[in-house]
Amino acid sequence: MAEICLDCWNEMNGTKYKPSKYIMSDYLDLCESCGKWKSVIIVERRSYYMRKIRFLFFPLKVIYFIWRLLIIPYLLFKHYKEKNK
Repeated sequence: MAEICLDCWNEMNGTKYKPSKYIMSDYLDLCESCGKWKSVIIVERRSYYMRKIRFLFFPLKVIYFIWRLLIIPYLLFKHYKEKNK
């Protein structure tokens, strides 16, 4: 895979992506496009957009969990009632 810095990647594709969209190398490496020593792109973050909206889903998950805890006694009662018929 080609080792390209973020600036060259954005220039080649006509985009304005930020470094948080990609996992960048911790060390300096030679960019194959511009020939400068920079941090290069290793891989794109797969869950980049899900990380952005995870705080919207967290309250729903908490409410669902509490609802399931509250409904357990009813489900147990319903199960024993059907079992005894």
